[in-house]
Amino acid sequence: MNVDSCPKSEAVVQAVRSNNWPDSLRAHIDRCKSCRETSQVASWMARMAESFESIPGELPDPELIWLKAKINRRSQLPARALLPLKAGGLFGAAGLSLLLATVPESAWNRIQVWQPVELSITQLQELLVATSATFWWIPLAAVLLFLFVFTTSEV
Repeated sequence: MNVDSCPKSEAVVQAVRSNNWPDSLRAHIDRCKSCRETSQVASWMARMAESFESIPGELPDPELIWLKAKINRRSQLPARALLPLKAGGLFGAAGLSLLLATVPESAWNRIQVWQPVELSITQLQELLVATSATFWWIPLAAVLLFLFVFTTSEV
């Protein structure tokens, strides 16, 4: 208790605990600021104690709570570590999509250039042979990489 406390503050605390208020003590609380504050604090503490008593069961061991929190944190670490890889896969897939989106337009432009010239099968075969193998395997590899990234991220 502080220096300004009233000698009747103990009686106020007992009255709050027992919920038995004599008239003389009620009259004293109206006049004494210290006892009025003591009554408010004691009432608040009593309500708080009642609310804790209404909690069913016992609280678990703090070490068990700490262990569960550590296990939960450790289980989230791999997902957080893979986040940059997933973001890279997403950006790679977006870039590949943009790259592949230009392929039909490029092919159409080449067809438009060839259209006036009568194309024979032999000319098309020569064109196919003349095209570098790199032109064909890079889009195929990109599609396979795209499929690999998104099928492994689903697991």
